[in-house]
Amino acid sequence: MSKKKAIVILSVVTVIFLLLLLFTIPLNGKDSFKVADTDYDFTWIFNGIDLGIDLKGGIYAEYECYRDDELEVTDDDIAGAMSNLEELLFDNGYSEAVVEEVNRSGNKYVRVEVAGLEDTESLMELIGDSATLTFRSDEDTIKMYGTGNIKTCQLAYDSEDGYYLALQFNEQGTKEFAAVTEELKGEILYIYIDDQQLMAPTVNDAITTGNASITGGNGGFTYDQAYQYQIKIQAGITSVKFRMNTCEKVSASLGEEAFKLSLIAAVIGIGIICIFLCLTYRGMGLAASCALIIYVELLVVLLALVPWVELTLNGIAGVILSIGMAVDANVIIFERIKEEKSIGNRMIPSAVSGGFKSAFVTILDANITTIIGAIIMLIFGSSSVKSFALTLLIGIILSLFTAIFITRVFMNCFLAFNDENEKFYALHTCKPAEETVSK
Repeated sequence: MSKKKAIVILSVVTVIFLLLLLFTIPLNGKDSFKVADTDYDFTWIFNGIDLGIDLKGGIYAEYECYRDDELEVTDDDIAGAMSNLEELLFDNGYSEAVVEEVNRSGNKYVRVEVAGLEDTESLMELIGDSATLTFRSDEDTIKMYGTGNIKTCQLAYDSEDGYYLALQFNEQGTKEFAAVTEELKGEILYIYIDDQQLMAPTVNDAITTGNASITGGNGGFTYDQAYQYQIKIQAGITSVKFRMNTCEKVSASLGEEAFKLSLIAAVIGIGIICIFLCLTYRGMGLAASCALIIYVELLVVLLALVPWVELTLNGIAGVILSIGMAVDANVIIFERIKEEKSIGNRMIPSAVSGGFKSAFVTILDANITTIIGAIIMLIFGSSSVKSFALTLLIGIILSLFTAIFITRVFMNCFLAFNDENEKFYALHTCKPAEETVSK
């Protein structure tokens, strides 16, 4: 790389970084600023990060679950009600809302935590009434209500059709469903939970027995697919309702203090890391420090832009861990460069190139295992674990990019100005590997 090209690259990277930094930090002390003479308000990138209930406060509520028909609330009823609640909260932007079952004195309760809400009325408006199941001929035309007409929805298995749903209607439901299926024979029957389409099976024939099967077509449903459909339909036919038992407002004061202290600790920690890298690896450490600062800036931007991120204290732990792994990747690269330099006393550019190549597989293997672990936690973990897993996943993927590509860009730019000074790159202590001569 020529010096002229290196200067251009460093200049472009610096300008982009400063522009991002300018739009990230809330310089006016507010959440946003007005753009010139327009009606548009630009939100500072840093303030665009959604915070969880432990950082910005919110509402904690506990609801007793009951049915209007006074029958016992079953585990399937609770599972369906919780699934609908989670989906409702997620659709309204509360991706890290907590919905958990609580058993107390034989009664069933559901605990809900939603960040950003300030009063009970807002939570009740958000949750609304119990789910309603409807059968429709199109998006707007309701042919029949499932609520009050279906006795049960069971998960069943057949060797030919695989897993399927078995519906059993009551007397009134049998009559209504027979009329609907007679009318829509050969057409699609849309099944809705509230205003969300759940399924769209085709009616093969009029069903007059009061027992209907919903299959997944060729191959049938998987167990997980059928189970998710079952609990949602179950929630729509049992009319599980919520009676508020307790409701508390969670103060954000403790969270704000913890967030501020976390930011201060992060700045101090990154500063110490940069000093350590520069003292230990000199020019290589300087390149890694520049890449690390860019990594932190890009991470803040991604946390603000990725819609599913709601930062909690657990999420901050994921960020810190990913920063540590980003530094670890650079250390692996630099140690490989030292090993390459000691082999036959190679030239610095050759050692740098060989070091990045030999470190690539090691770094990739280490990070892929962490990525797989984060994905598993994201799929099967609780809300608090998911927050940690999501920030860790974003941070790890970004750290791979910065360690392998950004650090290398800075190293190549430095080499354009100085590719012979071993002391600058802390390679002067690398002794050539001993050679043996056999007779």
